[in-house]
Amino acid sequence: MGNWKKVLQIVFDILAILIALASILSVFRNTEWRYLKFLDFPRIQLFFTALVGFVLIALIPHKHKLTQYVIMACLIVGLGLNLRYLLPYTIISPKDVPQAENISAKDQVFSVFLSNVKMKNNQHQALLDLIKEKEPDLVLLMEVNARWDQAVKSLAKDYPYVKKAINEKAYGMALYSKIPWKNAQVHYLNNEHVPSIITEMELASGKRFTLYNMHPVPPKHFEHLPDNKGQQEKELIKMGRMIKQNQQACLVMGDMNDVVWSHVDPLTKTKDLLKDVRVGRGVFPSFHTQKWYMRWPLDHIFTTEGFRVKTLERLPSIGSDHFPLYAELVL
Repeated sequence: MGNWKKVLQIVFDILAILIALASILSVFRNTEWRYLKFLDFPRIQLFFTALVGFVLIALIPHKHKLTQYVIMACLIVGLGLNLRYLLPYTIISPKDVPQAENISAKDQVFSVFLSNVKMKNNQHQALLDLIKEKEPDLVLLMEVNARWDQAVKSLAKDYPYVKKAINEKAYGMALYSKIPWKNAQVHYLNNEHVPSIITEMELASGKRFTLYNMHPVPPKHFEHLPDNKGQQEKELIKMGRMIKQNQQACLVMGDMNDVVWSHVDPLTKTKDLLKDVRVGRGVFPSFHTQKWYMRWPLDHIFTTEGFRVKTLERLPSIGSDHFPLYAELVL
């Protein structure tokens, strides 16, 4: 029995060291080496496993107290590092985008719905039913291929403004709007297979804003999908340059393939121009729908000054690996 306790203690010690090491190495998130970059994603998982590990190491008697204290100290460092990134996504932190209160007649409320539908997903009706239920003013769909485009063509009856960039590379995009727009254009900012849709929106009040719809590639190599292997991902930085030159209010939304964790400025080089609607409200993890141990926020909504948030929701699964997001915004 004593041997089993010793083996169990060694296993716990090794796991605790690995968790602490992963948490500490995650500070080097701004790297093109995808394995190190990936450690930025599971911060929630790393935080709670480090917390459990700390309790277990503290409760299990160690023959060598110094080893026990060193492991506990490493876990505390890991807990602190992850908490630093996660704390802004709690209700105790100030909201990056203010809450909409006492909405006046001159304010314009509109709603947005964004969903990475997953190209191989065939639960088209689940998506259509959810859109019908929420009745958003703007619908952004990602990973739209020819099959998905055909399956949701009925949306055009309620959404007279439509812009599409359909492909079979898992980066097709379709934007549907009840809000009038002008100069809706498809841009390929960093990859010939990865479209972005940018347009100027005009609300009923006459107020205008520029909408940027993005879906940059992830920090991972895919053999058969668009990839930036060997080069820096610059799509968000190029979008950031556009925003810095734009005199209008700006709204950015899409599957960013990144957890962000308040890294909006480093990712976009916008110097505090863009605000994250999640900050001060919650994590709202949008990926992965089936694998709870891989759940983190990949789909995002950013705004410049002038916007407020009335509602922010993560919606039920529509069969994709991403949950849809829904928000009511005020300009």
